[in-house]
Amino acid sequence: MSTLDARLFDGQTSRAVAVRLSAVAGGVALEASDGSAPRERFALSALRWHEPLGRATRRVDLPGGRHCEVACGPALDAFLRALGHQEAGITRWQRSGARVALAVALILAVGLAGYRWGLPLVARAVAQALPVAAVQAIDVQLLKTLDASNLLAPSELARSRIAAIEIEVAPLIAGRGSDDPVRLHFRKAPAIGANAFALPGGDIVVTDALVALAPTDAHVAAVVAHELGHVAHRHGLRNLIQASVLAAVIGVWTGDFSALATAGATVVLGSAYSRDFEFEADAWGAELLTRNGRSPVLLATMLKRLERAHRATDAAASEPAGGGLGDYLSSHPATAERIARLTRADP
Repeated sequence: MSTLDARLFDGQTSRAVAVRLSAVAGGVALEASDGSAPRERFALSALRWHEPLGRATRRVDLPGGRHCEVACGPALDAFLRALGHQEAGITRWQRSGARVALAVALILAVGLAGYRWGLPLVARAVAQALPVAAVQAIDVQLLKTLDASNLLAPSELARSRIAAIEIEVAPLIAGRGSDDPVRLHFRKAPAIGANAFALPGGDIVVTDALVALAPTDAHVAAVVAHELGHVAHRHGLRNLIQASVLAAVIGVWTGDFSALATAGATVVLGSAYSRDFEFEADAWGAELLTRNGRSPVLLATMLKRLERAHRATDAAASEPAGGGLGDYLSSHPATAERIARLTRADP
């Protein structure tokens, strides 16, 4: 007969009583080690063995809210074999290195698939479902925050130059097939350099440095056409949703919800989305330009100029780190491929 020393808890107090468990026909017998209590007998179906946790003590629940704790080891293994106890499937998996590795691989595959395809699909559905007024409210707050920071300052462009650019852009805004409002903003932004970016709700910011880099106002309008593609596909809002979900997941995974760590990891992981968004916005902008009798090569020319300016900036030892024209290219990847696609799109 197989026996096993254990500690009995009555479920009412924390005091443990030393007992002995014995494997008997059809069940388990329990008796106090000092003989102070009558012997009890339980059917196997009345017992519930908890999953083993490494080499820690293992718990078995008894009827009436009581339980026993027993030490893991060869004695417990022999006792369970004597009972004919069958471990749960999850326990058998945990004891198999190959099965654990397979489970980890499956979890990683599901997580990566969710990140790469599932999250963008959810973000797109949520972004398209939000009313325009709600998204525009986000723009108002974002622009206020940017204007209050050191990133943006009032534009130094002549009012006549701004008006001329707005005239160039007006047919593109009118011909994009949507009544949602689009607002163009001009800002001086030394820390950002030559850039243009669309906020989630339709506000588009163009920097003075980008205007200075453009050979004509039509080239500035071509960049705005690209940004209108971001607005049409709600890329800004989708990116905001994706970044928020990624930040939450990273915070839970690492236990670090600090703004710096979470934001930094989110930017790195979100780079693939930016690549997809840029190609999509390029295609949308090229089609818009073509419909309005303008060539997509205008945008390609701007990309070439930005690339040359970026190389010149890198070569200048006096250029401060972390700013300048390269920022536009770093957030708009695969410049050579984009130029080739836009050139091919020219009718």
